[in-house]
Amino acid sequence: MFACSAGASAQDNRLPPPPLPVDPTPLEQLLSAQEKESLKKTDDAQKLVDAYLKISDTHLDAALAAINASDSATAERELDIYNKTIAETVKIAFAREDKKRRLSKKIEQKLYKQIKTLETIERLFPEDRVAFAESALKQARQMRIQALNEAFAGGEILKDPEEQKKPGVPSKNNPPNNLMSPLQMNFMGGSARTRTQIPGDYLNEEEDDLVRKAQKPDDRAKVFMKIADRRLAAITGVKVDPTDKKAQKKAEEEERDWGPLPKLSRADLLRHYARAVEELIAKLEDAHERNPKSSDLPRALVVIKDATDRHLQILRALSPETKDEAEAHALATAIEQAETANQGAREGLKGKDE
Repeated sequence: MFACSAGASAQDNRLPPPPLPVDPTPLEQLLSAQEKESLKKTDDAQKLVDAYLKISDTHLDAALAAINASDSATAERELDIYNKTIAETVKIAFAREDKKRRLSKKIEQKLYKQIKTLETIERLFPEDRVAFAESALKQARQMRIQALNEAFAGGEILKDPEEQKKPGVPSKNNPPNNLMSPLQMNFMGGSARTRTQIPGDYLNEEEDDLVRKAQKPDDRAKVFMKIADRRLAAITGVKVDPTDKKAQKKAEEEERDWGPLPKLSRADLLRHYARAVEELIAKLEDAHERNPKSSDLPRALVVIKDATDRHLQILRALSPETKDEAEAHALATAIEQAETANQGAREGLKGKDE
């Protein structure tokens, strides 16, 4: 187990390969003397949360520095401390009924920023160790959802932390509408921006242009679901009947409008699929934060629900024939992403006319 011995080598400090074990070393044994001292200085919940969040930043920054130096062993150790620190922070905040909403809002805003760093760390991790970074990112998103729900319980609208820094931005204290209440936003658990796991962009030029042109949430949903559809079609190897002139013409028009798909492995195509769904979720989250009452959002959710219903049937049918480890991991990620989007869309549409 890592972090148990300061004198252990980097290799000794590494956790075994996934499935992910949890280092049993308690947080208090992993913190520095200075960090422990900062926690002893106050019994006030708000100051204690501030202290823990500062510690979480320290270890997250250390993880980023380590992985930038190609030291994944140290990055794993720092992520473990980060995970435990955030979990303890949430525990403290949620235990204080009198300050729960205020502290939850503070934690949510901190996680909003930290998730971006975690996404960068994930991209830099080597393929055989990336599960550790993925686990930390997943936990942060889940914690942000919990904090988001607690903060919204008081009828507050959380603002983008970056927007709060801008001078002259008017306050928006609008109550949340029932389009996507916090509990219904379970597929918007943190911006899933740019979780690339293969080099380069996953969109071709034509697709990228179509994404930029689609400004309304429902139009963007249609574009991203079409992009996802194309990856699944490439995986399943569906061919157009050469004798069917109408279908052949349609395929030619699609390639002209949407561009050719690159020749990739099934694993990479599955990663493309998951990336498209993730990016759509991130864009809808941004759209909801800007205008939670937009009538385009329910239409976008219908598009997501219908598309992922189809996608999940295709993805689950691939499981029996998937034997390669990398492909199996990519498939599991794609299924998880589709299920999350599907469930979130269904929850968001409850009580709405579809």
